[in-house]
Amino acid sequence: MIHEIITQHVAPDRRDEYIQVFGEFLTKANYAGSHRIKFLASIEDPGRVILMVEWDSVEAHTRIRGTPTYNAMRELTGKYQTAKSDGGHFILHEVKS
Repeated sequence: MIHEIITQHVAPDRRDEYIQVFGEFLTKANYAGSHRIKFLASIEDPGRVILMVEWDSVEAHTRIRGTPTYNAMRELTGKYQTAKSDGGHFILHEVKS
């Protein structure tokens, strides 16, 4: 299991709408190999949003690129974003206390 983590920037007054619309789109898209979807909204910067998606593998994520559903998602999210997203794929290492 890997985690896609993306930092996104949106207009602060549209942040909640963005999270709702994007979350609904991702849920309906039901991409093969994707699992939990989480959004984190910044307290200090109301226009900053972090998206986390669990994937079976990097390949599972990259397989969706260029598909009609993926292109529609990019078009939809582009209407909200105020800057280019930054992200990557990560392996989770948990620390037990």
